[in-house]
Amino acid sequence: MGSRKKAKAASTFAALVALAVGVRPSTLRADTPNVVVADLGLHVVGVGYERVFSDRWSAQAAAEFYSPWTVNRDFLGLGGSRWDGTQDLAGGGLRVRAFFTPLGGPGGLFVSPFVQAMAVRATVRGEAEGGAAWAAGAAAGYGFLLGERVLLRLGAGAQYHAARVRGGDEPPGFSGLFPHLDLNVGYRF
Repeated sequence: MGSRKKAKAASTFAALVALAVGVRPSTLRADTPNVVVADLGLHVVGVGYERVFSDRWSAQAAAEFYSPWTVNRDFLGLGGSRWDGTQDLAGGGLRVRAFFTPLGGPGGLFVSPFVQAMAVRATVRGEAEGGAAWAAGAAAGYGFLLGERVLLRLGAGAQYHAARVRGGDEPPGFSGLFPHLDLNVGYRF
């Protein structure tokens, strides 16, 4: 067998193995190191940029609109029942996170630690007051490569989440351990 035929046979074999284990051949290339991301998390909605450093890890930064609905509203007792559940805490800020794909990526299993910092406003005793919110946590989940360029990630985890608004630690301020849910949609280029 000639070297050209051997190379083609090896390439075909690698593609078949990749398809058999559920990995698209495009996930094996590192030619799309940039990703524009829509971040649709539990308490945030934002847009960001992700840089792919290898097939195992990437870093993301996103500008976010923030409204902690598990505190602002009494939703299934997830947070609003601990406070009065009628808060109007909201703001904006930045979320920074890393994505580790232990089996290679961008699709597949991921683990993602994150931190976020937000400037917030809320009504305290009838007056609009400013403050700050922050969170640190981690999520695990699975990424799906849709076609050559679109990456969809779904994940869940936990976060320590706190907010302070002028006027003390009373509502609308809070702190505690909360669930974390992820929905990231990215376009790779």
